[in-house]
Amino acid sequence: METNRRPKGLANVTAAMLLVIIALSSSTALFAYFAVAGTNTGYSGLGGSSLLSPNRNSALLAGTSQQAGDPAPNSITVGGAGSVSYIPNEALIRVAAVTENKSAVLATSSNAALSSKVIKALNGAGVSNSSIQTQGYNLNVVYSNCFNNPPCVPQIMGYTVSNNLMVNLTSTSPTQLGSQVGTVIDAAVEAGANQVSLSFSETNSGLAALSNNALQRALATASGQAKVIATSLGVSITGVISASEGSSSGPQNFYGPVQFGAIATVTTVAGAGTPIIPGSQSYTINVQVVYAIT
Repeated sequence: METNRRPKGLANVTAAMLLVIIALSSSTALFAYFAVAGTNTGYSGLGGSSLLSPNRNSALLAGTSQQAGDPAPNSITVGGAGSVSYIPNEALIRVAAVTENKSAVLATSSNAALSSKVIKALNGAGVSNSSIQTQGYNLNVVYSNCFNNPPCVPQIMGYTVSNNLMVNLTSTSPTQLGSQVGTVIDAAVEAGANQVSLSFSETNSGLAALSNNALQRALATASGQAKVIATSLGVSITGVISASEGSSSGPQNFYGPVQFGAIATVTTVAGAGTPIIPGSQSYTINVQVVYAIT
């Protein structure tokens, strides 16, 4: 009886083991299927979640990059410069009376007397007080030189005072303007002025006209360059996207210090006034224009 039961029990065990093996094989195959399907479709069937495949990730990133960096409209950017030549109608003469004394009080008082004498001479040369302006007044201490003797302590040697005046002259005639400037310089120096400098400029109304003229020329230059570029590239200009004024160089003033001794000597010895010629100057404006093209 026991001999007949053993084979039957063994058969049952064997059958159960076969069922387990078959189940494991089926699970492995199922997992392999989902793995392959997930790689091909970009999705995973596990847990209902979705994962982007590497290929789809790359495509979406590329699309996002293109949207964020949309290309600018087709355009041509050019720069243009416009210059206008002119003869200045304004002269700015800087006249200074500089005095020095061991006492600050004496330095200022002597300077006041000298400055008054210079202003009176300017009035005598035909310059009204409305054309004279005080540009600066300075009282400075003069110390002893200790550069060659480091242990020494600088000592106050005296004081210097300078009274700086600006004389404004205007004339539409260059010859007349030059003559007036020479007369004013001679009169100031003969009265005791010991620092003189000269510059030429243009009145405000003259500067406005020069600026408009130079700007028109600069824009015309930019337009011409844009047309040449467009024709060479085989495109057409459809309009202006933007335009801006860049740097500009106004009246090129000449600042020239005049040696006070030389002017006085020439006037005294030769009996001739200081010759001044305004000359020609230029006004330049730069622009940048962006043109739309198709």
